[in-house]
Amino acid sequence: MGKTVEMIDLHAHILPDLDDGAETVEEALEMCRVSYKDGTKTIVATPHILPGIYENDRSTILSKLQELNEAIKKFGVESSEFRVKNFDSTTQRHLDSKAKLKILPGADVHFTADILHRCERKEILTVNDNGKYLMIEFAFQGIPYQAEEVLFQLIAAGIVPIITHPERNLEIGQRPQRYLRMIQMGCLGQVTAMSLTGGFGPAVKKVAGKLLTKRLLHIIASDAHSIDRRPPILSAAVGVAEKMVGKEEAYKMVTDYPQAILEGKKPNVPEPVIP
Repeated sequence: MGKTVEMIDLHAHILPDLDDGAETVEEALEMCRVSYKDGTKTIVATPHILPGIYENDRSTILSKLQELNEAIKKFGVESSEFRVKNFDSTTQRHLDSKAKLKILPGADVHFTADILHRCERKEILTVNDNGKYLMIEFAFQGIPYQAEEVLFQLIAAGIVPIITHPERNLEIGQRPQRYLRMIQMGCLGQVTAMSLTGGFGPAVKKVAGKLLTKRLLHIIASDAHSIDRRPPILSAAVGVAEKMVGKEEAYKMVTDYPQAILEGKKPNVPEPVIP
């Protein structure tokens, strides 16, 4: 990236032993270090909530979040290679005290027809636990019948759905009209960083590029699951996005827009480009 930017990663499976992400606290810490080195200063931990497979609830997620934040406080996120050299110890301690990585609560919630009721019963976590934004993933094969009605119910209740990795959904890739209507309805779209860089193959990269240039994607997030196979890296994807939508918009997708979401505010995203 052309300048120093404190990025926000709104989607990362970084809490240990909850889903198919980090398996141990040690792995979670290493993922945090990789993310921090890449320029991320805030991560929203988003374990899967998928009935019958990942039965994570609000209390479990918050407990694991506290565990990871305590580990970060104890062990830090700066290994020796990250430290600024040629400073005296007093200056270094001052830098270290300010260079903190924040891990905030959230969840990657599989779409179900009763998702609003689950929110109302506080069974699932919204982004930063502020009750304003909910990350929702569809099955990769398609979008359920009448999904729009459920999304509308959420919006009417003051909860904005963030559709996670729409570029990897087969139906959206082939027929993006339904997804366009969701964005027009008031939903937001989050693209996986590796989709933009080609990590999921050329077909997904092409769909991601089309959705991005049509202004149907608003947040770049890592959707990290591991240190190497699915790493918490954003900078490479921001570089790709720069070439498609310009530097200012690409940066906003990892700074201004996610920051507004964390604060429960409405991000000032561009209007979709209608063909």
